[in-house]
Amino acid sequence: VVNMVWHTFWASNKKEIDGKAKRYMAIDKEKHTNLIVTNGPKESEFAFKETTFHPKDPSLGSRVMRLSDSVLLEDVDVEGIEVGEDIVLLRWGVVKITKVDGGLEGEYIPDGDFKTAKRKLSWIAEVKNNCPVVLHEYDHLVTKAKLEEEDNFQDHVTPTTMATTEVIGDAGLANLGEHDIIQLERRGFYRVDKPYRGKDSPLQLIMVPDGKAKTMGGLQGKLAHH
Repeated sequence: VVNMVWHTFWASNKKEIDGKAKRYMAIDKEKHTNLIVTNGPKESEFAFKETTFHPKDPSLGSRVMRLSDSVLLEDVDVEGIEVGEDIVLLRWGVVKITKVDGGLEGEYIPDGDFKTAKRKLSWIAEVKNNCPVVLHEYDHLVTKAKLEEEDNFQDHVTPTTMATTEVIGDAGLANLGEHDIIQLERRGFYRVDKPYRGKDSPLQLIMVPDGKAKTMGGLQGKLAHH
């Protein structure tokens, strides 16, 4: 039996890579908001937190995440945020928002309750050794799953089939090799097209479709998700 439905193929592919793909985070270079964690460590302290590459498989190893009193969040993630609200910075902990107008500020709560916080957000410490990344997305060439004989091909050509987004990734991304497959948490799976070679030669990642109509964490790319 040959299955020619693409989303079914990509869903099967996801099952193969999900358990092996190491997890990282990245934030949009242009569309981000700065959060000041008033009791967080200064960049000069070089504070970090160790976390596993995969939440369900510690055998894949661990990495360190830089911590800082200044972190970057996605603009879309902080829409409607209110003073007094608890948010979760994934793999770090709970932060209570103390100021919204005139700049976002919050206080790290060491014993905060993850379960009661509605927003569980990806983030990046605003530090010098972050890794510049370019994300590449590709769409289907035609907008219709199956063209009929009476269809005019030109009427179903996808107007935009490629898009790129610049993001700021954590430092560990700089160590990836060509063809490595990873997951950017809340964004999706990616394959390394070109490794990081310096600030003028950022890491190039190609999105791997996962068979779903929406991203796993709500961070949509520029094209339709597949």
